[in-house]
Amino acid sequence: MTSLRNALLAALLSSTPLASATAAEATDGPAPEISIALAPVADEQGALTRLDVAIRFEAPPQGDALAAIAVTANTVETSARNLQGLVFSDTRGLIPVEMHDTARDGDNLERSWKALRPVEGAVTVAYRLPVDPAQPEMARPQYELRAADAGLSGAGNAFLILPADARARDLSVSWDLARAGKDARGVSSLGIGNSHGSRPLRPDQIGGTYYMAGRIGSYAKGTFFGAWQGQFSFAGPQLMDWAARLQKFYGEFFDQRPASFGVFARTNRLNPGSGIGLTDSFAFTFSEKTPLSDLESLLAHEMVHAWINSLGDSMDAAGGLGLSWFGEGLAVHYQRMLPYRAGLISRQAFLDDLNSTAGRYYTNALIGTPNDRIAEGFWKDTRIRVLPYDRGSLYFASVDAQIRAASGGKRSLDDLVRRMLAERRAGHAMDLALWKTLLGQELGARGIADFEAMLAGLTVLPSADAFGPCFDRVTKPLKRFDLGFDPLILVTPDRVVKGLKPGSAAEAAGLQNGDRILNRFPQDGLQGDQDASLTLDIERDGQKRKLTYLPRGETMDAYQWQAKPSVSCH
Repeated sequence: MTSLRNALLAALLSSTPLASATAAEATDGPAPEISIALAPVADEQGALTRLDVAIRFEAPPQGDALAAIAVTANTVETSARNLQGLVFSDTRGLIPVEMHDTARDGDNLERSWKALRPVEGAVTVAYRLPVDPAQPEMARPQYELRAADAGLSGAGNAFLILPADARARDLSVSWDLARAGKDARGVSSLGIGNSHGSRPLRPDQIGGTYYMAGRIGSYAKGTFFGAWQGQFSFAGPQLMDWAARLQKFYGEFFDQRPASFGVFARTNRLNPGSGIGLTDSFAFTFSEKTPLSDLESLLAHEMVHAWINSLGDSMDAAGGLGLSWFGEGLAVHYQRMLPYRAGLISRQAFLDDLNSTAGRYYTNALIGTPNDRIAEGFWKDTRIRVLPYDRGSLYFASVDAQIRAASGGKRSLDDLVRRMLAERRAGHAMDLALWKTLLGQELGARGIADFEAMLAGLTVLPSADAFGPCFDRVTKPLKRFDLGFDPLILVTPDRVVKGLKPGSAAEAAGLQNGDRILNRFPQDGLQGDQDASLTLDIERDGQKRKLTYLPRGETMDAYQWQAKPSVSCH
């Protein structure tokens, strides 16, 4: 065991419990404590190549599993297979353990450890994690522990071994940056530097915290803070200041002001513009070419998730793809509506966002896919994956317009959303039954019937004035997204083209059945951009080549919205 690891262990073993902000779940008195100590280590070139971890938790579980970590989480391989020097200890010393791997939530795998003797007092688990700065980028959610641009970052569920229970604990995070290189700093979802949580968190919520260290940028204003790994194409504080203003507006709108809220950004040139919602925070990716406006839209979307999810597990929680029309649809609806109301985006930016969603939805060849088929195709076909976002957002716009009309402008969708969040804060279930009850109260049997039709795959069409008197609905000729071959081959190990469509743009570009696609590319944004071309790196008969084409098929009339020239709006 290294001296650094000994120091981490000593610091945790000698720590004293923190005062709890609130009572722990299902217990009397202060919540037990969990402390996380992190020590990133840089090589001679300044790249972070290792992370030393020590975690101390009180009130350890007494069942079959003492602690656990996911092996795969949200389609991402975690650091569970790379643990080095793993040691469990308590007040009696080292704890002998037995490891088990168990399938959880579909294809996800969980690794747990069972204590082979009775545990006394708080438990400390310590280990090292090697990190390869040359690890290739992935077009997947950015949970995994990754080193790049003189920094290191990842979500807690990708590298933290946590108690194998659901008990809420007071969390503190401390950083040892002595070996992380010059000007290194550490930031977590709790704040910049050594930080304490504002309330007890369950292990799954701790797994949803984010961590970033090294030579990184940082920003703080009031209860908002941000950190970024790499360089934007603009000044980082410019984006963070915009997000801080929007976060303040969200707090007022949702009538809930978190003690703190943070955003984390890291480069991913393969999949820029991807985001994940986290505990009191979120993380997103960018490249040196990502424009400011794209990241503002992404921040607006993910911060909606933070408010919806801040009350605990919601309908768009892990394993709830069949209910993602709610969380994702609501986030897309509000990502444009609230910044527009706050004066943080222009009317044209509002329309661009709306029409991108509408264009992708109304040209989607799989637009009629029933909601109960979403989960099985979500990770297989981008046309199914985007449906909860697009269909859900237009459904909420339609509901908003109907409630406004039925109430003579006195009520709106906003009232239903705030009511649901209030019910959750009061300890009641924020679930499908609550949504249907509130919907029925506002729109009666017709509202319930429209809701069921949406779930069955009926095309959603908001009224012409659904977005207010400044905008009107029109039709425009748009082209369907069409790769030109069977999209399922992109999720196979070999990625060999089959099902090439005669007369498609892909065939015209020279693609052939039997070609092997070598590169990976994000499709969700590509599907929504009528002018975006696709470049494929392929291998044919041992020779490599590139093919570029516009992945579009037939032209059809699709609904769009435009500003009314005769109406003056902000």
